Amino acid sequence: MLQRFQILIDLLTVIGFGMLAAAGQVSAPLGFFFLVFFVPLFHSRFRLRFQLAHWLGNLLTWIYVPVFVLDIFLFSGSFVPATLHLILFVQLVKSYQPLKQDRDHVYLLVLSFLEVLAASSLTIDVSFLILFGIYLLVCLAALMVFEMKRATARAGLQDFKGPQTKPFQTGAGDLGVLSKTESRQAARGLALVSVGSLVAIAVLGAGFFFAIPRFGSGYFHRAARSLSLSGFSDSIRLGGIGTIQLDPAVVMRVRVKSDPTLLKNAKWRGVTLDYFDGRGWSKRARGAPVNYASGKDFRIRETDGPSRTVDYQVWLEPSATSYLFTVAQILLLKGQLTPLFRDPADDSFTARAHPSRRLAYDAMSRLPQPGGPAQEADLLPAERQSYLQLPALDPRLFDLAFNIGTGASSSHEMAGRVEKYLQTNYFYSLDQDQLENPQPLAAFLLQTRRGHCEYFASSMVILLRALKVPARIVNGFQAGEYNEIGGNYVIRGRDAHSWVEVWIPGTGWIPFDPTPASAEPFLRSHLSIVLGNYLDAFELFWAEWVVGYDDVIQVSLFRDLQDKAAQLSWTGQRRLYRMIVGLQQKVQAAMASIVQGVRKSPASVLMYAAVALILGILLLAAWQAQRKLWMKRSMRANPARLAVRFYGDFLALAANYGNPKPVAATPDEFAATFRKSDLQRQVQELTGIYQLLRFCPHRPAQENEIRRAADLLREIQLHARTHKRLF
Repeated sequence: MLQRFQILIDLLTVIGFGMLAAAGQVSAPLGFFFLVFFVPLFHSRFRLRFQLAHWLGNLLTWIYVPVFVLDIFLFSGSFVPATLHLILFVQLVKSYQPLKQDRDHVYLLVLSFLEVLAASSLTIDVSFLILFGIYLLVCLAALMVFEMKRATARAGLQDFKGPQTKPFQTGAGDLGVLSKTESRQAARGLALVSVGSLVAIAVLGAGFFFAIPRFGSGYFHRAARSLSLSGFSDSIRLGGIGTIQLDPAVVMRVRVKSDPTLLKNAKWRGVTLDYFDGRGWSKRARGAPVNYASGKDFRIRETDGPSRTVDYQVWLEPSATSYLFTVAQILLLKGQLTPLFRDPADDSFTARAHPSRRLAYDAMSRLPQPGGPAQEADLLPAERQSYLQLPALDPRLFDLAFNIGTGASSSHEMAGRVEKYLQTNYFYSLDQDQLENPQPLAAFLLQTRRGHCEYFASSMVILLRALKVPARIVNGFQAGEYNEIGGNYVIRGRDAHSWVEVWIPGTGWIPFDPTPASAEPFLRSHLSIVLGNYLDAFELFWAEWVVGYDDVIQVSLFRDLQDKAAQLSWTGQRRLYRMIVGLQQKVQAAMASIVQGVRKSPASVLMYAAVALILGILLLAAWQAQRKLWMKRSMRANPARLAVRFYGDFLALAANYGNPKPVAATPDEFAATFRKSDLQRQVQELTGIYQLLRFCPHRPAQENEIRRAADLLREIQLHARTHKRLF
């Protein structure tokens, strides 16, 4: 038992360490060091051979104190990681010490719980739920074994008085020592009880969780790994979007409240950039910012006339960017976004930073109409100058632009020509060879002819500006993959994209995408797609109903439940009423049929009565035969159980008639209370048979004794029904 308990404590230590590692709080060298020294402890011989004396363990702990101080101010630079390193060190030292007392195991249990507590505040990832479930299951088993061990020790102390030279012996061997069969049965029972307790805790915990809303975001206010999204800021060097496209991590999830195909080909706008210095882009054209200082509902603009709109929800993963990603022309935003700012120059939105938590918001957008909305206002001279800015470029780029745009009669036609030229004469690639050239765009357009979306979009903007057509670059994401299991779009880092918006007089900013399709599509097996969809659906459920669960969602949830309960109640009442009416009609029809049959043929009534009588006799005979067969089998298997049952029926009958058996009374003492009763002989004889069969298990049972006990019980029952008493 002690060895199993030690294994469970070691498993709790490993699981706690794994939860910290999943939260990103354990570096690779530290994790390797901890596992190298801890994993061998699972081998009992290694644990017995390599043990630290208590004085040495205490000395090592005191030596680590100055290291802990240095860790706070020098190595980790923070109190929380340094404290977690201290917990891991003390855990490792304590595990190498001989664990002789219960408090030693309690120390390790508490240390593992502190790791779980820290991980719960340091991560919002669904992996925490999986590891926590495993930890809870192992912890329940460990606590049960711990209590069994303590109870065994207490039983051993209570059974002996005075000093003992040998341990107490039982029929099975030493106290607490089980055979292999008993050990397997005990392990199976322990596992079943642990799993049952875990299920009960999960059900009750889920009920309390959804009934009691949470407040705050944890004491440590930390979370999962934050995405850098370096391409979504006010400045970016060429190649930034390409770096994001190499990351398969999920950036955001989107659920459309109506038809999901409305966003099948959507582009999620993040930030627009207008100034190009030859190697990077930045944002300099800005309007007067609109500040939404408070609230959760933000009406950006009114809907003018009939238009196609789409409502959707966005769950944006923790990231370093403060830009929100929206579709087309935004009309309405909802969520905890304050302070929220809108730049009217490019209709971009920035909210409070969320490097350590998911950001969830609802939005309504107006989808573009065929032909685009009419917009008479033209760009101001200063704005036009910003969107025509060019750095010093290779003269051949101007020649290329003029050759493409020659003969075009409008800005829209020029933009279409440049878009088609780039799509048909260049190839998509994530290679970054152009960055080594002093003029990366010239190298892309005139030499390599290969690049990713950032080069295509930048080239189109530069070529259009050379033709005096205002244009700007937009960084965002493509539509992503649709998950049919969760009913949502999954946008990953590899979906990062750059495209172009061109100013068309009388219309406004029109999007163009000069990037051709990739020649190397991302391939995944069908099994990985299905498993990924299920996992992502669970991730979305975790983000929506666990991490993002607040009082607003709670009120909405309980309102829906109340409405559905009322609807189900009304539907159930109507179905019950219809069922009762239908049953009544069937009974009336059957009675009418019987009456009509009796009137036509009176002899049929006698025939039905005879059949019913015969069936009753057969059923009674079958019941008696089954009872005799059951009694014979019980006499062969366990006659004592029959005696206990007959005597128990007698005690229940006595209690019903006002003479319950006292708890402290023996069977003979209770039988003596019937001395003045007409049933004295039956009660004493039944009690004697019960004691003979119950307390003499090795004596062969006689069939006539069992039958006599059954007859005596029937006599007592008949007397009680006849005289309404037992005395």
